[in-house]
Amino acid sequence: MRIAACCLMLTLLMGCQTDEQSDTKSLTMGFVPSRSVHEIQIASDRIADYLSKKTGYRIKAITLSNYAAVAVAMKSERVDMAFVGPLNYLVIDQNVPVEPLTAAVRYGKKGYRGLIITRADSGIHELSDLKGKSFIFGDRLSASASLYPHAAMKNAGLDPHQDLRSLTMSSQTAIAMSVLRGKADAGAIYDDARENPEVLRYAGDIMDETRVIYRTELIPADPQIVRRSLDSETKHTLKAALLAMSSDPEASSWLQEIYGIDRLEPASQEEYHALRDVAWLVAPDVLKSQP
Repeated sequence: MRIAACCLMLTLLMGCQTDEQSDTKSLTMGFVPSRSVHEIQIASDRIADYLSKKTGYRIKAITLSNYAAVAVAMKSERVDMAFVGPLNYLVIDQNVPVEPLTAAVRYGKKGYRGLIITRADSGIHELSDLKGKSFIFGDRLSASASLYPHAAMKNAGLDPHQDLRSLTMSSQTAIAMSVLRGKADAGAIYDDARENPEVLRYAGDIMDETRVIYRTELIPADPQIVRRSLDSETKHTLKAALLAMSSDPEASSWLQEIYGIDRLEPASQEEYHALRDVAWLVAPDVLKSQP
């Protein structure tokens, strides 16, 4: 009887734990590999653990293959929140309602610039010199490494598809390293992917061996977005946790590791209206694309 009573008690306790766990909100947070997948996953797991403790939710981090994969995952509700680029946010929002909670601050600015880099000894000094050269663009949905560089080239009288031998890479670390090693004459990156830790680890001289030939205008900051269908309390809790992480000395270092983010600030949809106008003018097919 004592054994039976103990078994009954254990069963009841396990049942209570199961019920308690089932009541805990589960969320999935998506990231893209603008650096190596391994480096992104390590830092994103730390961020997910921190946000889980802050919110009381079970938050899991996953690294997807590219920005388009994030769009697909959010549309199918397999991803609830994500660290994305500003253009990716607009593309997703065309197909499934999402909204920014916070946005990245780098170098004291809530926004960033794109760079076009080449080797220091390449003989390339301005955009017109790129004609006939090999060039690496970033992810098609990257504002800094695709949209704005395409616009700049068109303004300089270049057709990026006809006048350059171009290819695409999702990892901007890989773009920087490819240019450094002479695998391409030039490439487009965010400011400044050359200083990503894994780049400096293997190429400490990259800042001397490469140079910038073009800087874009200020691009709206990378947002941290959520599906708009999430309830208001969940969105408020996530936003507060993200801002708390940004002010935590240890946790903020993970933001620096993952995307070179100094801190986060609150964001609004209105901040991205100008970018949407640029996208419709330069690459309307991007906004029309279905995830």
